[in-house]
Amino acid sequence: MLRIFIISILFFGKGMVLLSQNTLSDSLLYYEYAYYKSNNDTSKQKILLKKIDLYLTKNITHREVFNEIKRVNLNYLYDKKIKTNFLWNAITISYLNNETDNARYFLAEYSNLKPDSSMAFNLLSILVNKYTDTSDVNKRIKYLSGIDTVFKGLNCFCDIVNYNRKHLNFYLISSAIIPGSGTAMNGYILEGVLSLAIMAGSVYGIIKLVQYGLYINAVLWSTGVGLKFYTGNIKLTEQTFYKAEINKKNKLTIICELKLKNVLNKYPITLKAL
Repeated sequence: MLRIFIISILFFGKGMVLLSQNTLSDSLLYYEYAYYKSNNDTSKQKILLKKIDLYLTKNITHREVFNEIKRVNLNYLYDKKIKTNFLWNAITISYLNNETDNARYFLAEYSNLKPDSSMAFNLLSILVNKYTDTSDVNKRIKYLSGIDTVFKGLNCFCDIVNYNRKHLNFYLISSAIIPGSGTAMNGYILEGVLSLAIMAGSVYGIIKLVQYGLYINAVLWSTGVGLKFYTGNIKLTEQTFYKAEINKKNKLTIICELKLKNVLNKYPITLKAL
């Protein structure tokens, strides 16, 4: 399924500094060297948090930041506020990098550490679980819709998860009777026409073989190549059926992500200082 990730990121930190690329690289190298030289696990985590914080002050949220987040050992984050802020950022960065399993893990850790019923947390939970836990997502959308009706548009994600094309057998039977017809009805007209033409050519060839008295050749052709063409035609219909389903979901996803963009423009997710 096509996945489009749109999120508005604001970073509120203490003493935000505008750094040149060289200064950023030097600072990252400094923190990495300090991490390498440190023999204390707690100090190591503090250094990693500073390194992550540096990335975020530059509004950098790509995979390099996600990789740094994975290095952090939660067992050595003793300050509850720092730990909750880290987990919040970890959820967001994981989501942005299409690492939904990690995002759900950090979301669970965050929920265990800090019960949160805020609008921002509910929205972030929807983002992380929008293609998986439809029950939880529905509840959160209903709650947020009571605050602002703009959130009702996010119900489309549940529709995408539950969308399935029906009547596969109808398309298969259609292609079995008229080769290529089921494929054409799936929206793949050219493939359907070619499938029909191939089967028609195969049948014509068998008829000609019979007319010339080449009965064994006709039998071999009909049970060999001809049969492969026929079964291939039905397999193609099944493949295009599911391909059409995926294409439909992709179109719905694009529309849905635009609705999500409108929500995030109004209620942006904010990263937190560590």
